[in-house]
Amino acid sequence: MIRQTKSLIFCFLCLSCVSICMAQDFPLDSGNVDCADLVTDGQNAEAFGCFGRAIEADPTSAFDWAGQGDAMNNIGFYYQALVYYEMALDLKPDSSNILTSKGRTLTRLGKYDEALDILAQALDLNPDNTYTWESIGDVYTELGDTDKADAAYARSKPAKTAKPAPQRKTVDDYLSSGREVASSHEEGI
Repeated sequence: MIRQTKSLIFCFLCLSCVSICMAQDFPLDSGNVDCADLVTDGQNAEAFGCFGRAIEADPTSAFDWAGQGDAMNNIGFYYQALVYYEMALDLKPDSSNILTSKGRTLTRLGKYDEALDILAQALDLNPDNTYTWESIGDVYTELGDTDKADAAYARSKPAKTAKPAPQRKTVDDYLSSGREVASSHEEGI
C-alpha cells in the first residue's frame, strides 16, 4: 500500500513536470484562453501546454487533468491519455464524462470489454448521457454488432418530448358553452 502511494505520488510529480515543461514550450499570447477550445480546434500541443499551466496553478482540478487526457487522445498517445484520465478520476471519481472519455480511449486501443465496463460505470452515474451512449454505439460498431450499435446510437440522440396539442374547442363546444351561459343567464333574470 505504501509502495503504491509512493508510486502514485511519483507519477503525479512526473506528469506535473511534463505538463509544466509543455506549458513553457507552448506559451499563449493571452491569459484568457479556454484550454478546452484549443482541444476542440485541434490545437492539441497548445491545449496540452494550456492545461499544464492550469494544473500548475491548481493540481486538484479533475477537469484540467482530463483535458490533458483529451489532448493526448487526439494526437494518438492513448496510453498517456489513460494516465491523465486516471489522475482525473482519482480527483473526481463520479464524473460520467471522464469515465466516458476513458472508455473511448480504451475503444481506440481495441480493449472493447474494458471499454464497455467503464462505459457501464458512466451510465450508472448518468443513464441519460448522450456522449456515453454514442461511445457505446462506437464500441458495438467496432465489434460488428449493428443491432446493439443502432440501439445505443438511438439512445444517444436527445429525447424529443412531444408537447400535447392545445385542447381545441369544437364548434359544438362553443355552441354548448354559449347555451349554458345563455340558459344560466336567463335563469338569473
